[in-house]
Amino acid sequence: MNSENTITPKSLEKSQKNYPQVFYPPLLQSFLKQQQLTYPRYPKPQPQRSIWDIQINSNLIIPIGGIGLFILGFVAVIKGLSLSAIAVGLLSWFGVIWGLKQFLQWWERKHRQHQQNYQYSQKLKQWQRANKVRDRYLKNAHKHQQQQLQSRRQKLRHLLKGKVEQPIGESNAQKGVSEVQFLEVLQSVLPNVKFGGEFPLPNFPHSYSMDMAYVDEETGLSIDIEIDEPYEGKKKQPHHCLDDDKDRKRNHFFLERNWLIVRFAEEQVVKNPQGCCRHLVEVIVNFTQDKSLLDKVQQFPNLEPVKAWTVSEARQLAVWKHRETYLHEAGVYRNNKLNSKQ
Repeated sequence: MNSENTITPKSLEKSQKNYPQVFYPPLLQSFLKQQQLTYPRYPKPQPQRSIWDIQINSNLIIPIGGIGLFILGFVAVIKGLSLSAIAVGLLSWFGVIWGLKQFLQWWERKHRQHQQNYQYSQKLKQWQRANKVRDRYLKNAHKHQQQQLQSRRQKLRHLLKGKVEQPIGESNAQKGVSEVQFLEVLQSVLPNVKFGGEFPLPNFPHSYSMDMAYVDEETGLSIDIEIDEPYEGKKKQPHHCLDDDKDRKRNHFFLERNWLIVRFAEEQVVKNPQGCCRHLVEVIVNFTQDKSLLDKVQQFPNLEPVKAWTVSEARQLAVWKHRETYLHEAGVYRNNKLNSKQ
């Protein structure tokens, strides 16, 4: 394998906490990034509110008022004015000072509001010009995107050609109790889905077997479809746990060989196989842009997430007989018994 496409187990240490789980090999990650188109966005400016609480600097008003009072008092003493005349004079002077202050406040508000209106009008013009540029960009980008979509599948085929390792043969691993019915649902939309093949492990007598596999004939997009149960059916041993390295190493093996991995919880497959099928189709369309596949699953329900489990949580689920409960409710046991009799 090419060193540039390898992925280390450390990059998978942060396991996804909910099902379904999707793991992308670096080769496909780079493909998605290259196909993305981003459009610029410009927020429309908002007019500022009027400012009515402006505080006028009193450095000018206070000296004028103080000088005026001093002159008024000096004149009153020289002229020998009565107290009533002095009081009228003081009130008149305070009236003049108050009126001057109000005038200055009005003038300041008007000046500030004028500046705000001017700044807003300038920003609005800039926004309008920017949106005209953006509209032209979107028009050209849309044409460019259509051209990209037309050649997207060819690019994907060229990218994956000879880089996806294929199994050496069919797997002899025992099929899970929910896999047969789920395969029927998947094949109703994706006929290319089959039970997975077998991959030999280097320097090891055992092999890895996929639950199911999807290979797009045109592009070569290959997906390992796994169904994870919390514990084994007979021995009740924990299985597919977050704090167990088995699945992490297995994911690493297939990602190195440029297989995309989609993991469903068995509970999802049993309770909502159509939702699982819809999710898988959305993953495929993300690469191929084959909108006709989306039309086939448009009426399928959405898939609710299921929390992944740790070893201790899997043991507790086994005590509660969690698997037996949802398998019995879905009729999986009953259907398997009928098939075995037939």
